[in-house]
Amino acid sequence: MLEAQIILQRLRKLAAKDNRPSALSAASARASALFTFVTRERERIAGCAFPRTSMVVIVEGSKELVTPGRQMRYAAGTVLVLPKGWRGDVVNDPDPKSGVYRAIFIDFQDELVNRARRSLPPQPNSARFDAALDPVLATTIHHAGEGIVAGTLPAVLVEHRLMEVLMVLGLRGALPEDTATLSDAVRALIRWQPNKSWTADQIAAELGTSNATLRRRLASESTSLRAISAEVRVELASALLSQDGLSLRDAALAAGYRSPRRFAERRRAELKGRQLADV
Repeated sequence: MLEAQIILQRLRKLAAKDNRPSALSAASARASALFTFVTRERERIAGCAFPRTSMVVIVEGSKELVTPGRQMRYAAGTVLVLPKGWRGDVVNDPDPKSGVYRAIFIDFQDELVNRARRSLPPQPNSARFDAALDPVLATTIHHAGEGIVAGTLPAVLVEHRLMEVLMVLGLRGALPEDTATLSDAVRALIRWQPNKSWTADQIAAELGTSNATLRRRLASESTSLRAISAEVRVELASALLSQDGLSLRDAALAAGYRSPRRFAERRRAELKGRQLADV
């Protein structure tokens, strides 16, 4: 039996039956939690919002992550690490042979994620969500999953096992950046729906604050809604051009620009600014 099949068979025991919460946001605000998703029908879960850094292990079948302008498919044997604040739709597809989709979901307390970041050497920023399920990573996930499911281990031991998972993810370059600042939360929100004409009132309401407080805190972080919006849309459109092969027009529209010309102008200005900064 191939090594990958052995790994998945071992993890399949943790995902024997469906044990999902009524809503992903219903996860405990204090302790990390493990859920399992099992379905025999293709399902689309719209408007997912992840309040904490979360990991999805695709054990059987495949999963799609859908955000405006992007649709990414991942096969069994993939570990997805979704950063705190990620929003979008997910599509779970059963395996064509077995007719079953299985996945393990674990969310991590902020304090654990931050501790793992501090323990690791600086890692290059990456826009990727996925990591390969190699034997080392699979062993740490299985160890942590068994500890959570048992429900009898002291909390400190469960945390230690989860830290092992986070450390391996970090060494694989799959640990998301810290999104503790308000500007990062705004970026995640705009990235979720870049083609929406976000107002300050709407963003403030989504983030549970007031318009005045939102603007004041962003100013303290040396940025603004206008600057963040432009930055996110340029990054998204550029990624759609280079990674997904979209045309300039389609990439611009998917990123929320009303015309490709506006995106082209903004991109040229940004490239020129970088060139001057390097001089």
